Amino acid sequence: MACICVIMLAFLYQPYVPASLQVQMEQKQFMVRGPSTLKLQLTDPDGLPIDEARVIPSAHMTNMDMMALHNRVVPHGHGIYEVNLDLSMAGPWAITIQTQARGFSPQQQTLQVNVL
Repeated sequence: MACICVIMLAFLYQPYVPASLQVQMEQKQFMVRGPSTLKLQLTDPDGLPIDEARVIPSAHMTNMDMMALHNRVVPHGHGIYEVNLDLSMAGPWAITIQTQARGFSPQQQTLQVNVL
């Protein structure tokens, strides 16, 4: 009976491993007109890409109460995701990217950008 319990526990217990989130800015400058684009690469500790992750972007101005109203995430495969944000006003913005993938610890990274 004890062996069966140990085997069931080992089967059901799945520890979360840390994932690596790298964010690259596709644009050197963010402009009010047109979408702002970020490229993400999500990998496991061995450097293997993580596909089918949930990517949750959000952006807000740091000097006033303004949020990005529209955002879109496009998965390209091999752990690469493209994030398009509509930053509708010039000034300082904080862009937060959260990622969740089955079997991995959730990740979060915040970038500070200036929109012209």
